[in-house]
Amino acid sequence: MVTMKNRFGWSAAMIGLALMMVLAACGQPTAAEPPTPAPLTDTPLPPATATPIPTPTPFPTATPLPDPTFPMHTAYFSYGIDVHLYYMDYEHVMGYVDKLGAEWTRQQVSWRDIEASKGQYIWDELDNVVAVVGQHNRKLLVSIVRSPAWATVDGSYGMPADPIDLGDFLTAMATRYQGKIQAYEIWNEQNYAVENDGLVEGAGRYVELLKVAYTAIKQVDPYAMVLFGPLTPTGTNNPAVAIPDVDYLQAAYEYNDGEVRNYFDVLAAHSSGTHNPPDTLWPDNPGPYDQWLDDPTFYFRHVEQVRAVMEAYGDGDKQMWVTEFGWASTEGITDQPAEGYEYAQNNTAQNQADYLVQALEMGRTNYQPWMGAMFVWNLNFAPITTPNDEKAAFGLLDPSWEARLSFMAVKKYISQQTEWRP
Repeated sequence: MVTMKNRFGWSAAMIGLALMMVLAACGQPTAAEPPTPAPLTDTPLPPATATPIPTPTPFPTATPLPDPTFPMHTAYFSYGIDVHLYYMDYEHVMGYVDKLGAEWTRQQVSWRDIEASKGQYIWDELDNVVAVVGQHNRKLLVSIVRSPAWATVDGSYGMPADPIDLGDFLTAMATRYQGKIQAYEIWNEQNYAVENDGLVEGAGRYVELLKVAYTAIKQVDPYAMVLFGPLTPTGTNNPAVAIPDVDYLQAAYEYNDGEVRNYFDVLAAHSSGTHNPPDTLWPDNPGPYDQWLDDPTFYFRHVEQVRAVMEAYGDGDKQMWVTEFGWASTEGITDQPAEGYEYAQNNTAQNQADYLVQALEMGRTNYQPWMGAMFVWNLNFAPITTPNDEKAAFGLLDPSWEARLSFMAVKKYISQQTEWRP
């Protein structure tokens, strides 16, 4: 399974870091250290057999979906949903994706779970995930995270000691799923220590990793889109906790004369809403509460500040995708919100529904042409976690797999506005 962590902010009185397992989430450390909720227990992987390294094919065989001209773009504003498909009833989960009308699904993929030994791959479960998404005629964005122990200096799950090891893995992966995985997100929230085994390394380290990853994928499948990994929205500046997302992105552009511009199609981003309506932003138009108030990273519109960095460094021709955004509401989920997510009590189920639709409308209208896609966080974590797990309150489904108001509101909006037809 993969790393899970606290999302979307902490109060000033709370301390610690969150390390959870299941799927990537969008963390938001603040100037104070975050709390430490109890970690989730890994679900044992079923027995599987390793498969040999596939032989790379130099040219794509699938019909190209987007225009492969660099940088690649979506042809229209697209809607996506973050899902958990691993070891699930795939058809059941994808039935909700179909009903929602989302064109894209996003699934995190743990490198260490597939290549526990160098060159020996266990693809079985990812085969199932890729197949079912394709059978439902949806597009798939995979978020690549967590190095195998053998690939790091100290056996951790942070970025690999040698980026070539990730390149080898992605060559094998892109070869196996050529034309079946439409986009790759390289790492997740690399400016957050939890995603890097306790320490945020310099942005140049990430740029070197991205260069190798981009080249490996494009040499095999030039029609696959490659995304700069999303940064967590935070104002914290402590490498043992996090580095501010705008600072990290600026450092990436400054590294080696800005060569990073040549190695990604789309900049991915994560955005927090806490309990602030989508159109608010500190300090000119603050939210209605006295906590999670006084920093732009507590607001959905912080994506505008991330976009401003891209444009300042001459990268405005690229699209930006928000691959996680949402508002947590404990209504119908639990009476006890997760520690650090008390703001979820201030959002009613109707607030959650209204804010998601309003944010999607902002992406479709205000943020054009640079916003290419937005992925709602999340579909189905409430049924597979405990009710007071922070992921559950963000979900579009309740613990009994019933559609929440937010599911119905997003479904209606997509049906009225999407340019995509399955």
